[in-house]
Amino acid sequence: MISNNNGLICLSNQKAECKISLFGGQIISYRPKTQKHDVFWLGDLNKFDNASAIRGGVPVCWPRFAAEELNNHFPRHGFARISNWNLDGIEIDEDKIEAKLSLVPDVKYNADVTATLFIKITDCLECSLETTNLGNKIFNFSEALHAYFNVGLRDETIVRGLSGCSYKSSLDGEIYTLENDLKINQEFDAAFNHTGIAKIEDKVFNRIITLEKIGSNKTIVWNPDKDLAEMSAGQCKNFICVEPANQGDAFITLQPKQSHKITMIVRVKNI
Repeated sequence: MISNNNGLICLSNQKAECKISLFGGQIISYRPKTQKHDVFWLGDLNKFDNASAIRGGVPVCWPRFAAEELNNHFPRHGFARISNWNLDGIEIDEDKIEAKLSLVPDVKYNADVTATLFIKITDCLECSLETTNLGNKIFNFSEALHAYFNVGLRDETIVRGLSGCSYKSSLDGEIYTLENDLKINQEFDAAFNHTGIAKIEDKVFNRIITLEKIGSNKTIVWNPDKDLAEMSAGQCKNFICVEPANQGDAFITLQPKQSHKITMIVRVKNI
Protein backbone atom coordinates (compact mmCIF):
# COMPACT_ATOMS: atom_id res chain seq x y z
CA MET A 1 0.00 0.00 0.00
CA ILE A 2 1.26 3.48 -0.90
CA SER A 3 -0.24 6.83 0.04
CA ASN A 4 1.03 10.40 -0.32
CA ASN A 5 -0.36 13.09 1.95
CA ASN A 6 1.22 16.52 1.45
CA GLY A 7 4.71 15.13 1.01
CA LEU A 8 4.36 12.40 3.64
CA ILE A 9 4.79 9.01 1.97
CA CYS A 10 3.18 6.09 3.82
CA LEU A 11 4.28 2.60 2.78
CA SER A 12 3.02 -0.74 4.06
CA ASN A 13 3.17 -4.44 3.21
CA GLN A 14 3.01 -7.71 5.15
CA LYS A 15 6.49 -7.12 6.61
CA ALA A 16 6.40 -3.56 7.88
CA GLU A 17 5.07 -0.05 7.65
CA CYS A 18 7.15 3.05 7.06
CA LYS A 19 6.58 6.80 6.72
CA ILE A 20 8.93 9.12 4.85
CA SER A 21 8.81 12.91 4.71
CA LEU A 22 9.93 14.46 1.43
CA PHE A 23 10.75 17.57 3.45
CA GLY A 24 14.12 16.60 4.88
CA GLY A 25 14.27 13.29 2.98
CA GLN A 26 13.53 11.76 6.34
CA ILE A 27 12.25 8.45 7.63
CA ILE A 28 9.87 9.43 10.43
CA SER A 29 8.43 6.01 11.25
CA TYR A 30 9.34 2.35 10.83
CA ARG A 31 7.52 -0.53 12.48
CA PRO A 32 7.99 -4.18 11.59
CA LYS A 33 4.63 -5.96 11.79
CA THR A 34 6.13 -8.20 14.49
CA GLN A 35 6.54 -5.18 16.77
CA LYS A 36 3.99 -3.27 18.83
CA HIS A 37 6.09 -0.12 19.05
CA ASP A 38 7.73 2.01 16.38
CA VAL A 39 11.49 1.61 16.07
CA PHE A 40 11.93 5.38 15.81
CA TRP A 41 10.83 8.14 18.15
CA LEU A 42 9.07 11.28 16.90
CA GLY A 43 8.50 14.52 18.79
CA ASP A 44 4.84 15.10 19.64
CA LEU A 45 5.03 18.84 18.95
CA ASN A 46 6.62 18.85 15.49
CA LYS A 47 4.99 21.47 13.25
CA PHE A 48 5.31 19.63 9.92
CA ASP A 49 5.21 23.04 8.25
CA ASN A 50 7.82 22.27 5.56
CA ALA A 51 10.01 24.96 7.09
CA SER A 52 11.08 23.70 10.53
CA ALA A 53 13.38 20.70 10.84
CA ILE A 54 11.52 17.57 11.98
CA ARG A 55 12.78 16.20 15.28
CA GLY A 56 12.71 12.43 15.36
CA GLY A 57 12.90 9.53 12.95
CA VAL A 58 16.14 9.70 10.96
CA PRO A 59 17.10 13.29 10.04
CA VAL A 60 19.78 13.53 7.36
CA CYS A 61 22.61 15.73 8.67
CA TRP A 62 24.44 16.74 5.48
CA PRO A 63 26.82 18.20 4.36
CA ARG A 64 27.61 19.61 7.81
CA PHE A 65 27.27 18.01 11.22
CA ALA A 66 26.09 20.09 14.18
CA ALA A 67 27.94 23.42 14.35
CA GLU A 68 31.31 22.19 13.10
CA GLU A 69 33.76 24.64 11.55
CA LEU A 70 33.81 22.52 8.40
CA ASN A 71 31.23 24.01 6.00
CA ASN A 72 30.25 26.63 8.57
CA HIS A 73 28.65 28.70 5.82
CA PHE A 74 25.86 26.09 5.81
CA PRO A 75 23.11 25.90 8.47
CA ARG A 76 23.69 23.87 11.64
CA HIS A 77 23.43 20.16 10.74
CA GLY A 78 23.51 21.17 7.06
CA PHE A 79 20.67 21.91 4.70
CA ALA A 80 19.43 18.43 3.75
CA ARG A 81 17.01 18.23 6.69
CA ILE A 82 15.41 21.58 5.75
CA SER A 83 15.22 20.97 2.00
CA ASN A 84 12.55 19.41 -0.19
CA TRP A 85 13.72 16.12 -1.69
CA ASN A 86 12.58 14.51 -4.92
CA LEU A 87 10.89 11.11 -4.89
CA ASP A 88 12.61 9.21 -7.69
CA GLY A 89 10.86 5.87 -7.30
CA ILE A 90 8.99 3.39 -5.13
CA GLU A 91 8.75 -0.38 -5.48
CA ILE A 92 6.61 -2.44 -3.15
CA ASP A 93 5.43 -6.02 -2.97
CA GLU A 94 4.51 -8.41 -0.17
CA ASP A 95 8.10 -8.97 0.98
CA LYS A 96 9.97 -5.77 0.11
CA ILE A 97 9.63 -1.99 0.13
CA GLU A 98 12.13 0.20 -1.70
CA ALA A 99 12.21 3.97 -2.11
CA LYS A 100 14.73 6.31 -3.70
CA LEU A 101 14.95 10.04 -2.97
CA SER A 102 17.37 12.66 -4.25
CA LEU A 103 18.42 16.19 -3.42
CA VAL A 104 20.02 18.79 -5.66
CA PRO A 105 21.07 21.66 -3.37
CA ASP A 106 19.39 25.01 -3.79
CA VAL A 107 21.55 27.39 -5.80
CA LYS A 108 21.96 29.63 -2.72
CA TYR A 109 24.16 26.96 -1.11
CA ASN A 110 26.64 26.97 -4.00
CA ALA A 111 27.36 23.27 -3.56
CA ASP A 112 28.04 21.28 -6.72
CA VAL A 113 27.05 17.95 -5.18
CA THR A 114 24.00 15.70 -4.99
CA ALA A 115 22.62 13.44 -2.29
CA THR A 116 20.64 10.27 -2.90
CA LEU A 117 18.79 8.33 -0.21
CA PHE A 118 18.07 4.63 -0.69
CA ILE A 119 15.58 2.98 1.67
CA LYS A 120 14.98 -0.77 1.59
CA ILE A 121 12.79 -2.79 3.93
CA THR A 122 12.74 -6.60 4.02
CA ASP A 123 13.24 -8.35 7.36
CA CYS A 124 15.26 -5.28 8.34
CA LEU A 125 15.58 -1.61 7.40
CA GLU A 126 18.51 -0.58 5.22
CA CYS A 127 19.06 3.13 4.67
CA SER A 128 21.92 4.55 2.60
CA LEU A 129 22.98 8.12 1.85
CA GLU A 130 25.15 8.56 -1.24
CA THR A 131 27.01 11.79 -1.94
CA THR A 132 28.36 12.54 -5.42
CA ASN A 133 30.75 15.39 -6.20
CA LEU A 134 29.64 16.83 -9.54
CA GLY A 135 32.17 19.64 -9.53
CA ASN A 136 35.80 20.04 -10.52
CA LYS A 137 37.10 20.74 -7.02
CA ILE A 138 37.55 18.61 -3.92
CA PHE A 139 34.48 18.60 -1.67
CA ASN A 140 34.85 18.04 2.07
CA PHE A 141 31.79 17.27 4.15
CA SER A 142 30.42 15.73 7.33
CA GLU A 143 27.34 13.53 7.56
CA ALA A 144 25.14 11.58 9.94
CA LEU A 145 22.00 9.48 9.80
CA HIS A 146 20.69 11.06 13.00
CA ALA A 147 18.56 8.12 14.19
CA TYR A 148 16.26 8.68 17.18
CA PHE A 149 15.55 5.21 18.54
CA ASN A 150 12.30 4.78 20.43
CA VAL A 151 12.74 3.23 23.88
CA GLY A 152 10.36 2.58 26.74
CA LEU A 153 12.56 4.50 29.17
CA ARG A 154 16.04 5.86 28.52
CA ASP A 155 17.22 5.09 32.05
CA GLU A 156 16.31 1.41 31.63
CA THR A 157 18.12 1.07 28.30
CA ILE A 158 21.66 -0.16 27.64
CA VAL A 159 23.74 0.59 24.53
CA ARG A 160 26.14 -2.27 23.86
CA GLY A 161 29.02 -2.51 21.40
CA LEU A 162 30.84 0.71 22.28
CA SER A 163 32.85 -0.57 25.25
CA GLY A 164 36.57 0.00 24.75
CA CYS A 165 36.04 2.79 22.22
CA SER A 166 37.42 6.27 22.71
CA TYR A 167 35.04 9.17 22.38
CA LYS A 168 35.00 12.95 22.40
CA SER A 169 32.39 14.53 24.62
CA SER A 170 30.60 17.50 23.08
CA LEU A 171 29.74 18.67 26.58
CA ASP A 172 33.30 19.40 27.76
CA GLY A 173 35.45 18.74 24.67
CA GLU A 174 37.46 16.06 26.48
CA ILE A 175 38.40 12.61 25.16
CA TYR A 176 37.52 9.51 27.18
CA THR A 177 37.42 5.74 26.77
CA LEU A 178 34.20 3.88 27.55
CA GLU A 179 35.00 1.08 29.95
CA ASN A 180 31.62 -0.68 30.09
CA ASP A 181 28.37 -0.79 28.17
CA LEU A 182 26.67 2.59 28.05
CA LYS A 183 23.72 3.46 30.28
CA ILE A 184 22.47 7.05 30.12
CA ASN A 185 20.76 8.76 33.05
CA GLN A 186 21.77 12.36 32.36
CA GLU A 187 22.67 14.57 29.42
CA PHE A 188 25.06 12.80 27.06
CA ASP A 189 26.53 13.88 23.73
CA ALA A 190 29.59 12.13 22.32
CA ALA A 191 31.27 11.01 19.11
CA PHE A 192 32.74 7.50 19.40
CA ASN A 193 35.55 6.16 17.24
CA HIS A 194 33.56 3.13 16.23
CA THR A 195 33.00 1.16 13.03
CA GLY A 196 31.23 -1.91 14.36
CA ILE A 197 27.75 -2.91 15.47
CA ALA A 198 25.81 -1.25 18.30
CA LYS A 199 22.90 -2.84 20.12
CA ILE A 200 20.20 -1.01 22.05
CA GLU A 201 18.75 -3.23 24.76
CA ASP A 202 15.35 -1.83 25.70
CA LYS A 203 14.20 -3.51 28.90
CA VAL A 204 10.80 -1.78 28.97
CA PHE A 205 9.75 -2.73 25.43
CA ASN A 206 11.59 -6.06 25.81
CA ARG A 207 13.51 -5.83 22.58
CA ILE A 208 16.97 -5.36 21.14
CA ILE A 209 17.55 -2.96 18.25
CA THR A 210 20.73 -3.78 16.33
CA LEU A 211 22.46 -1.06 14.34
CA GLU A 212 24.99 -2.16 11.73
CA LYS A 213 27.02 0.47 9.88
CA ILE A 214 28.85 0.57 6.57
CA GLY A 215 31.05 3.48 5.47
CA SER A 216 30.89 5.12 8.89
CA ASN A 217 33.86 5.81 11.17
CA LYS A 218 32.01 7.53 14.01
CA THR A 219 28.97 6.69 16.10
CA ILE A 220 27.22 9.60 17.78
CA VAL A 221 25.23 8.97 20.96
CA TRP A 222 22.99 11.74 22.29
CA ASN A 223 20.21 12.52 24.71
CA PRO A 224 19.60 16.09 25.98
CA ASP A 225 18.00 15.12 29.33
CA LYS A 226 15.49 17.92 28.83
CA ASP A 227 12.42 18.42 26.67
CA LEU A 228 13.13 20.51 23.58
CA ALA A 229 10.63 22.57 21.59
CA GLU A 230 9.23 19.62 19.61
CA MET A 231 8.70 17.42 22.68
CA SER A 232 5.77 16.98 25.00
CA ALA A 233 6.46 16.77 28.74
CA GLY A 234 8.89 13.98 29.61
CA GLN A 235 9.36 12.87 26.01
CA CYS A 236 13.14 13.27 26.20
CA LYS A 237 13.22 10.10 28.32
CA ASN A 238 11.83 7.99 25.47
CA PHE A 239 14.66 8.06 22.94
CA ILE A 240 18.36 7.52 22.49
CA CYS A 241 20.10 8.80 19.37
CA VAL A 242 22.68 6.34 18.06
CA GLU A 243 23.92 7.67 14.75
CA PRO A 244 26.19 6.40 11.97
CA ALA A 245 28.38 9.38 11.13
CA ASN A 246 31.51 10.76 9.56
CA GLN A 247 32.40 14.00 11.31
CA GLY A 248 35.06 15.78 13.30
CA ASP A 249 38.42 14.30 12.31
CA ALA A 250 36.62 11.66 10.21
CA PHE A 251 35.04 13.97 7.64
CA ILE A 252 34.83 12.78 4.02
CA THR A 253 36.94 14.12 1.16
CA LEU A 254 35.52 13.58 -2.31
CA GLN A 255 37.56 14.09 -5.44
CA PRO A 256 35.74 15.46 -8.51
CA LYS A 257 33.13 13.01 -9.88
CA GLN A 258 33.70 10.69 -6.91
CA SER A 259 30.92 9.24 -4.71
CA HIS A 260 30.68 8.08 -1.12
CA LYS A 261 27.96 6.07 0.64
CA ILE A 262 27.08 5.67 4.31
CA THR A 263 24.63 2.93 5.30
CA MET A 264 22.78 1.81 8.39
CA ILE A 265 21.01 -1.54 8.75
CA VAL A 266 18.49 -1.81 11.58
CA ARG A 267 17.14 -5.08 12.94
CA VAL A 268 14.73 -5.65 15.82
CA LYS A 269 14.15 -8.76 17.91
CA ASN A 270 12.27 -9.43 21.10
CA ILE A 271 14.20 -10.34 24.23
